Amino acid sequence: MNDKGGAVILLAAILLAISALAFLFYSLKGGPTYVKPAYPERAAVPENHGIAEDAEPGSQAVDGDDGVYPDESAAYSSDAAREEGERGDQRRAAALNEMAVKEARSGRLDEAVALLREARALSSDPVILINLARVQAGAGELEDAAETLEAASGAPGAAVELKRIYHRLGRERYSRGDLPGATEFLEKALDLDPSDKGLKSELARVAGEKEAEDMMGTREGSRFLVRFEGGENAVAGYVIGILLEEAYIKVGSELGIWPEERVDALLYSKDAFRDITRSPSWAGAIYDGRIKLPAGGITEKTALLERVIYHEYVHAVVKEASNGRAPVWLNEGIAQYFEGRSTSGYEEALRKAANSGRLSLRSLEGSFMGLRSDQAELAYLLSLSATEYIIREFGIFSVRNMLENLGRGMAIDEAVHSAISLSYKDLEKAWRDSLAGG
Repeated sequence: MNDKGGAVILLAAILLAISALAFLFYSLKGGPTYVKPAYPERAAVPENHGIAEDAEPGSQAVDGDDGVYPDESAAYSSDAAREEGERGDQRRAAALNEMAVKEARSGRLDEAVALLREARALSSDPVILINLARVQAGAGELEDAAETLEAASGAPGAAVELKRIYHRLGRERYSRGDLPGATEFLEKALDLDPSDKGLKSELARVAGEKEAEDMMGTREGSRFLVRFEGGENAVAGYVIGILLEEAYIKVGSELGIWPEERVDALLYSKDAFRDITRSPSWAGAIYDGRIKLPAGGITEKTALLERVIYHEYVHAVVKEASNGRAPVWLNEGIAQYFEGRSTSGYEEALRKAANSGRLSLRSLEGSFMGLRSDQAELAYLLSLSATEYIIREFGIFSVRNMLENLGRGMAIDEAVHSAISLSYKDLEKAWRDSLAGG
C-alpha cells in the first residue's frame, strides 16, 4: 500500500478518535441525546494505478522505470477498491444514523431502530451502537438495549448508559412483581457503579418487600392477584378482588381497553404501607406497577373504597395501553375521571390558575410525588380538568387513541395531534381559554 493509502487510514483513525472524545464530553455535560459519528470525506482514488494506459486487460504491461508489474498493480487496485468500499459503508452508516436521530426526535422510534440496525450492519462505530441502545430503550425494548450496549462496553459513555438501562430493567421487573428479576438487574447496575448509595438503598428496599410478601396470603383470579397481610385481612382481599372485577368491566366498556396482563394488588397494614411504599402522607394508595393500599379495617364495600380501587386500576390500564409513556397529567386525569370525580365547584380556582400565566401541561408531565399536599391538590385538579376538556370536546375514544399512540412510540406532541388533529400547544391554549372564560 502506498503513502496515500496510509494517510487516508491515519486521517480516518484521528477523526474517529475525535468523535469518541466529543461523545464523552457531551455525555458528561448532559448534552445531545444522540450523537453524529464523524467520518472522513470521500478520498480521490488515483486514476492510474501504475498500469500502462494502453495495456489490454489481462496483458502484461511493459516494464517501466518504477518497475510495476500487472500482479502488483492488480493487488494495489484491489486494496484501493476495498478501502473505497469501506469509506462508502461509513458514509452510508453516518447518513443512516443522522436519519435515525431525526426519526427518534420526532417520536418515530420503530423507524429509528430499523435505520440504526442497518447502520450497525455497515459500521462498528460505538456512537451508532449507543444511539441504537437509546432508541431501543425509548421504545421500551430494554433488554435489546442492554444487549446492544454490552457489545459496546469499551466505548466512552457506554458503561454509564448501560447502568441506566440495567436500573430501568430492575424497576420494570419490580413493577411486574418480579422481585428476584428486579434484584438481578439492580445488582448489575450497582456492579457498574458500586458507589451509588441510591441503588444500594433500592436493593435493600426490594429485599425487605420480598420478605414481607413471602408471608402474605393470596386470593388469585384469572385477571387479578390480591395479596394481604395476615389471615384477618382475608375478607379485605375478597372485597378488593370483587371491586377489581367490577372496575375491569366498567372501564373496559367505556374506554375500550381490556388489559391482557394480570393486575396485582397488595394490602398492607397502615404502618407497613408507609414503610414499604415511602409515599407522601397525602397518598391514600399508590400504583407503581402494582396496586398498593393500606387495608386495615376493610370488611365491606364502601363508596370511598370503590373510588380508590377504580382510580388505581385505571393506572394499570393506562400503563399497559401507553407502554408506560403517558404523561402524569393524562394518567391522573383519566384515573380521577373513572373514579367519579368532577371539577364542578372548582371553577374559581381553575379560572385563577388559567389567568396566572403559568398554566402548562408540560409542567404536569412529571411525577407529583414530591409535591406538598396543596401543590398536589392543584396538580390533580388541573389534570382532571384537562382530561375532562378532551373528553367533552373530542370524545372518550380520543383519550384511548392518545394512549395507544404513545404505546406505539409516538412523542406526546404527535400522539395528541394524531388523536384530535390539534397540536399539543393548541390543545393547551384551547383548554386554558375555556377555563379563563368560564
